[in-house]
Amino acid sequence: MSGKLRAVLAGCGGMGQGWLKTLKASPDVELAGVVDLRPEAVEKAVKDFGLTPEQGGTDLRALLKKLTPSLVVDVTVPAAHKDVTLAALAAGCHVLGEKPLADTMANAKKMVAASKKAKKVYMVSQNRRWNPPVRAIRKAISGGLLGTLTTVNCDFYLGAHFGGFRDEMDHPLLLDMSIHHFDMMRCMTLTDPKAVYCHEFNPKGSWYKGDVAATAVFEMSGGVVFTYRGSWCAEGLFTSWEGAWRFVGDKGTILWDGNTPPVAEVVTGTGGFHVPKEKRDVPAADDGPSGLEGSLKRFLEAIRAGKQPESWCGDNIKSLAMVFGAVQSAGKKARRKIEV
Repeated sequence: MSGKLRAVLAGCGGMGQGWLKTLKASPDVELAGVVDLRPEAVEKAVKDFGLTPEQGGTDLRALLKKLTPSLVVDVTVPAAHKDVTLAALAAGCHVLGEKPLADTMANAKKMVAASKKAKKVYMVSQNRRWNPPVRAIRKAISGGLLGTLTTVNCDFYLGAHFGGFRDEMDHPLLLDMSIHHFDMMRCMTLTDPKAVYCHEFNPKGSWYKGDVAATAVFEMSGGVVFTYRGSWCAEGLFTSWEGAWRFVGDKGTILWDGNTPPVAEVVTGTGGFHVPKEKRDVPAADDGPSGLEGSLKRFLEAIRAGKQPESWCGDNIKSLAMVFGAVQSAGKKARRKIEV
């Protein structure tokens, strides 16, 4: 497959604006059209991005039939992801969707099955996967810098005064944010979830209606234990949005605060109460662009190569399972462990 691929963007809200800029800037994509349920949002996108009125609409299926694009970028609300994805796949399009994959695990499984049946690429844009420190840590761990990985911890603490729907939703931290950290963890360690125990709560002084803080302990493949502690109503001394991480192996440790380059200390000898160790830089990994551009690049590469990308739906559903597993565990009065 050569030449520019024609793309339709579904969802012209705030995140949609970022995707429109990314698509317009790509030398490999032709922005064929935009769709949104709100006519005013379509009109603005058409005007801002140099499209004709015929290239915009409020009916996705009708627009796909008229424009016959090769791919759809889905930036709609989570509850709409299933319908948008199934319509796009039925029209013969590849799909690049924003996180989360779906609003329920049942819908996610239907979407994965539809992607396989259609033999089209359906990738979830977990854009933090492409951040240089994430790629560097992944390379260091898989390359054996820490020996055998045993333990991963992530702390995420912010006082986030969003206003709007997040203040009213159930499980705002777990449903709206934790997917980023859970997917980053899987990316950096190349492990998959097996089970989770989660305690969720709403601290005193919280401005959220739903529980906005959680501690979750995951059993991952390879015997790795991952502990996640987070809150969106923690005032003072914030972590980065990426979180503060510790990776422990039998030969050393990597620390990453999400802002500065990761650092390591590894075992260099034997003997004594504390065996000899030395500080190491974690070598950079030149894996290409990051952010939305990084997601688009990997998506297009997969289409042209006829293969599944790293964050294809069949893999990303495992990150989504961590979210819903944590919510399910936290919701049980017995506070029991949930197989994921």
